[in-house]
Amino acid sequence: MKRDQFLFGVATAATQIEGGAFADGKGKSCWDYYSEHKRIKNGNTCYVCCDSYNRVEDDIELIRQLGVDSYRFSINWTRIQPLGYGAVNAKGIDYYNRLIDGLLKIGVKPLVTLFHWDMPMPLFEKGSFRDRSIVERFAEYGKIVGENFGDRVEMFSVFNEAMALIDFLHVRPVGGVGESLDDGQVAECIHNLMLSNAAATYALRRYSKLPVKVGMVNCTHTKVPATEADAECARKATFAVGNNILTNTVTFWDPLIFGRYNDEWVKKFGLDMSFVKDGDMEYIACKPDFLGLNIYLGESVRADENGEPVPATPSLNAVYGEMGGDLVGTAAAAYWGPKFLYERYKLPVYVTENGVSLCEWRRSDGTIADPYRCEYIKLYTDWLMKAKDEGIPVCGYYVWTLMDNFEWSSGFSRRFGLVYVDFETQERIPKTSFGYYRDLISAYKAKWRG
Repeated sequence: MKRDQFLFGVATAATQIEGGAFADGKGKSCWDYYSEHKRIKNGNTCYVCCDSYNRVEDDIELIRQLGVDSYRFSINWTRIQPLGYGAVNAKGIDYYNRLIDGLLKIGVKPLVTLFHWDMPMPLFEKGSFRDRSIVERFAEYGKIVGENFGDRVEMFSVFNEAMALIDFLHVRPVGGVGESLDDGQVAECIHNLMLSNAAATYALRRYSKLPVKVGMVNCTHTKVPATEADAECARKATFAVGNNILTNTVTFWDPLIFGRYNDEWVKKFGLDMSFVKDGDMEYIACKPDFLGLNIYLGESVRADENGEPVPATPSLNAVYGEMGGDLVGTAAAAYWGPKFLYERYKLPVYVTENGVSLCEWRRSDGTIADPYRCEYIKLYTDWLMKAKDEGIPVCGYYVWTLMDNFEWSSGFSRRFGLVYVDFETQERIPKTSFGYYRDLISAYKAKWRG
C-alpha cells in the first residue's frame, strides 16, 4: 500500500452519540435498559446523548472540517431491526443512508461497525452470547447490512472489542447486577461470539454489491519492552496467557486466524470444549481482511535473569490516566502492537481507536484548550509511523473520538472528544486538538506528496 493510501480517521459509536432512543420505530437495546434501571453513573441515560440522530448534517460538516479520510461509526442494530430478528425498520435504514451518502459526498470513506455493544433486548433477555441461536441472528443482521449499505460501503468490522463486550454482558455486568459466569461458561460465550462474527462476515461478503473488506476490532494488551534488548520478552508476554480468561491477545485472534483455540489458554482455565461442534472451527476462521486494534496504552516489561518477562517499574514521573497505565511511557504500544500482531497473524492493521479522556471544561472565553490531548496524539502517531516506515502494513489511524459523548457506564463524566459537546444545549465546539489533528493530517499528506 502506498503511503498516500493511509487512512486518517475519527471514530464514534451509535449508542454513544445518536440519542433518538425511542424515535421512528427504533427498538430497545440493553443500554436503554441500563439507563431505565439507573445503572449508569449519576443516573445518566443514553436517550439523547449528542442528538446525532437529528443532527447528522452537523456531524458531517464537522468531519469535513476535520479533514479526515475515513469515519468509523457503528450501526445501532435496534434502529434497523428493532427486535434483533424479523422486520426491518425503513426509517432506520434511511438514517444510515443519509449518513453514508453525506460522507461519500465529502470524500470520506465509511468504516462501519455492526455491533458496538447495543444488544437488542429480546436477545439480551434470551442470554446474549450464552445462547447459540444468536449466530443465526447475526447472519440475518449481516445480510440486512450488506443488502442495504454494501453498494457504497467498502469496509466493515463485525464486532468492536469482543473482549470488552463479553466482559460487561457476562463477566462484570453493568451496574453490578446480574449473573457473573464461570470460565467454562465464558468460553462458550466466546465461541458463540466467534461463530457470530463468521456468520456476519460471510453474509456481508455474499450480499454486498461491492467486494467488501471485513475484519474484527479488538482491544490490545500490548507489552512494551523497557529497552530494545527486552523486545523478545515483550513479544512473548503479549501472546502469553494470563490469569484472566478474556484479557489475552490470543483469546480471539488465534481462533479467528488459525481456526483453533490456543492450547495454553484451554489448559490454563481447564476448559471443557465439548460445546465446539464439527465444522465450527473451520467456519470461525473466516479469513478476515484486516485486524482492527484499539490502542490506548501498553504495559512495560523487561526480561528477568532467565529471559522471562516481568513488569518494568514505571518512571516516578509516569503519567497515569483514568484507564490506568502510563500514558506517555507506553505510547510505544502504537509501534509494538501492530508489529507483534502483524508478525504473528500476517494481516494488515488499522489502529481503529486511540484517544484519551481529560479533565477539561469550557473556559470563560468559550474555548476548550486541551494541549495534552494534542501531545498524546503526536506521541502515538509518531510511534505508529515508525512501524509503517519499517514496512509493517499499518493502513489507518482513527482518533477516539469525534465528540464528547455518552461513555457507557461512566455516563457523561468522561470527555474523549476532539469536539466539546454542551449536553444541555447540544452546542458543538471544536477543541484545540481538533485543529491540531487537522493540521497533523495535512502535514503528513504534504510530506508524502513531497
